[in-house]
Amino acid sequence: MYDNVKKAAVKAVMATNPVNVLYGAVENAKPLEIRVHEKLKLTEEFLDIAEHLTRHERIISVDYENPKTWPDSVIGDAAKDTSSSEGYTKYNLKYAKMVFENGLKKGDKVVLLRVQGGHRFLVIDRYKRGEEVWSYQ
Repeated sequence: MYDNVKKAAVKAVMATNPVNVLYGAVENAKPLEIRVHEKLKLTEEFLDIAEHLTRHERIISVDYENPKTWPDSVIGDAAKDTSSSEGYTKYNLKYAKMVFENGLKKGDKVVLLRVQGGHRFLVIDRYKRGEEVWSYQ
């Protein structure tokens, strides 16, 4: 009877599709290795990476106007000088290809989801600790 209760409990847990959230650090970018803790280092065959953490392409459109300055509320932490050496003040760019070179690199801190069963891990994003949010390299 104990085994039947145990099997029923395991099935109930599996039916909820539990996922564990883990934190890790990139130890090597190529081949990709992520250290979760001292006894668990994940290699690329166990990892799925969210596209925004990889080199990828996007098609974009840009509507640009060149004012003398951008006010604080529009861009960055302070007004920016946006003078143009080209002399134009407006342009529209449609369907331009932009390549993001945003691959994981050594030292990046990452958030992972462990898929049920523990054999696949999804790297969902980089993260910073609270005190590091406003520090820039």
